[in-house]
Amino acid sequence: MKDKKIPVKIYIMLASAIICILIAWGIVYKVIKNHSFVVAYAKDEYLVENEEKLLFLNAPESYLPYYNLGNVSYNQKDYNSAIGYYAKALTLYPVGQKECDIRINLALSMCNTIDFQNLSSQEKVDTALIILYKARDILLENGWAAENPEEAKDADAQQLKEDIDRIIEQLENPDNSEDNDEQNEEQDQDQESDSDDQNKSQSEREKRQKDQLEQKKKDAMGERKQEQSELEKRGKSSSGNAGDDGMGIEEGDGGSYSPW
Repeated sequence: MKDKKIPVKIYIMLASAIICILIAWGIVYKVIKNHSFVVAYAKDEYLVENEEKLLFLNAPESYLPYYNLGNVSYNQKDYNSAIGYYAKALTLYPVGQKECDIRINLALSMCNTIDFQNLSSQEKVDTALIILYKARDILLENGWAAENPEEAKDADAQQLKEDIDRIIEQLENPDNSEDNDEQNEEQDQDQESDSDDQNKSQSEREKRQKDQLEQKKKDAMGERKQEQSELEKRGKSSSGNAGDDGMGIEEGDGGSYSPW
């Protein structure tokens, strides 16, 4: 009796099924790992070692672990490492808003490598300008930011680009910046002076109104006292006449005058 041979097609199908299962398991594993990293990241817990294991063959989103590790480096103020991770993430074809987020974080990391408090020489200023222009170009690429704000794809990218433009303007034209600062300071002083004058004028007006009210009160009190005195005199006069002809108002009949 001859043994039946298993067709080669069966072996191929089994092998293909096993490969598909392994690929699917790998994808599920990486998705779970990335999710756990994000959850821990939100709690300021950085599972760097776990994420580094996903740097290779992280299909379908190969850029994701680089982006995550870039965020960790950024929060730890290791901006040079963050730049490396974000730059690598951009080479792995992120799409849509994810690309924009990577570009914004990369530009921010580059700007944060500049020590703006220590630009003591022209060489340092020139180096800072080179970095700023590179960060600016990263935002302009693919239209996330634009020279015309209305053409920008993303508001945050556009805002960062405009902030960088202002810094570039200040570094390239420090004299204009100082003049603007002086003008702003003078305007502030003028506003303060105007405000002081207005407050002073208002205070004087309130004082005059207060004095007028006090004077009116005094006049009213004087008039009342005068009327009271006259009424008291009349009461006394009535009381005196009552002794003469018995026609006076007796106490308790409403004939006594009380002050206002």
